[in-house]
Amino acid sequence: MQRVFLGNFDFENELSLSSAGAASTGQTAQSEDLCWAWLATAEAGDCILASGKIDTAELAPLEKLGLPIPRFVDRAFAAESSRDFELVPWGWTGSAQALAASRGWRVVAPPLAAVRQANRRSFRFELECKWNIGLSEAALARSLAELTAAVANLAGRPLGWLLKAEFGMAGRGAIRGRGTALDDRSRNWAQKRLAHGDPIVIEPVADRIAEAGIQIEIPSQGDPSLVGITPLVVDHSGVYRGSRFGRLGNELDVWQPAAEIALRVAAVVRNLGYFGPMGIDCMQYRDPTGETRLRPVQDINARFTMGRLALGLQRILPAGWCGSWIHFGVRHLARRDLASWFSEIASSHGAIAVPASPREIGGREAMLRAALIIAPSPDVLQHAESETFRSLGIRI
Repeated sequence: MQRVFLGNFDFENELSLSSAGAASTGQTAQSEDLCWAWLATAEAGDCILASGKIDTAELAPLEKLGLPIPRFVDRAFAAESSRDFELVPWGWTGSAQALAASRGWRVVAPPLAAVRQANRRSFRFELECKWNIGLSEAALARSLAELTAAVANLAGRPLGWLLKAEFGMAGRGAIRGRGTALDDRSRNWAQKRLAHGDPIVIEPVADRIAEAGIQIEIPSQGDPSLVGITPLVVDHSGVYRGSRFGRLGNELDVWQPAAEIALRVAAVVRNLGYFGPMGIDCMQYRDPTGETRLRPVQDINARFTMGRLALGLQRILPAGWCGSWIHFGVRHLARRDLASWFSEIASSHGAIAVPASPREIGGREAMLRAALIIAPSPDVLQHAESETFRSLGIRI
C-alpha cells in the first residue's frame, strides 16, 4: 500500500489549542517548508503533501546516492483509488484523521486521548519523579503561587531556569529566565497557560554536554522495540541542527542506559493505548558539582521525530559508513550555490556532501534547507560537519 505523508509539524500546537478549547489556525510557512523531511523515509511510490510545486530534478544528488524520490502533491490531492493509500502524519490529531476521512485514505491510528496523554510534559515529569531519574529541584506547578515558589527555589542555579508548557517541542512552548522571581513576560506567559488548567513544568537549565534521540516503535500488539539511536546536532544556543546516524562507533555507547529506560517508558505508553513511532530525547550534562550525569527522559514525543526520519537515510550508506542530516535557515547560505560549495567542503575530507532539500516550494524560496553528509568514519564525518557549520556561520 502506498503512503501519503502529512507534515503536520505543528502537531503539539494543535494539541495545545485543543486543550484550550481553540481551533487550529493551520501551519506556519516555516513548518510547511519542512515537507521535504519525509524524503528520508519515503519510497518511490509514496506521496508527500506539499504547500506548492517542487521540482524533483533538484533532488538528483540524493537520487544518485540511491535515495528513492517520491511524488510531491498539493493538499487537494485525490488518488485515483483512495483505498490504495494510507495517511502517515507527523503526529495523530483530530484534523489529520478528518483529512484522511475526507479523501477515503486508510487510517491506522491510536486513540487521540492516548496521543495527548503520552505527549504531556506533566506525564513525563511524573515518570521522572516516580523512577528518580529527573533533574534535582525540577517541579510541576498548577498555580501561580506554586510556580513562584519553584522559581525562588531555583534562584541559585547559575544558568537560570526553564518554564515548559504542557505541550511543546524543539524549544517551542518554553520560556527561559533567571533570578528569584518571575518577570512580567514570564508571569503573563504562565498565567495564560495556567488559566486553561494546564500545569507548567519548571526545571533548572542544565549544563548540556550532548543530546540524543532514542527511536522506538510501539506495535499495536506485542512489545516495543528499539529502532535506533540518533545523536543530535545542537548549536551553542540549544537549537536543533540535525541528527547523526549509521556506524558512529563509541559515540553511541553513552546512550545505551537511556535506551533501556526508553523501552520501559514505551511499555508504559503502550498501556495508555498508544502505538506507532515514539522518540525520547535524552541528555548528558554536568551537575552543579561538575560531575557528568545522564538524563534519560528529557522529552517524550509520541509521534515521528527528525531523528526517526534520519534513520531512513541509513539505507543509502555504504557498509560501515555514517552520516549527518543537517538543517539550517536559508539566510545562512548568504546566496552561495549549495551544491558546488558542499562539493568543495566534502572533497577536502573524503566525505560526500549534497543538498537534501529543494530550493523553492511553489515558486517561493524555501526558508529551511537541509544537507546530507556521509563519510567512511566518524572522524571524517566530524571534520566535514564542523567545516560545514563553520562556513554557515553556525556555532556548535
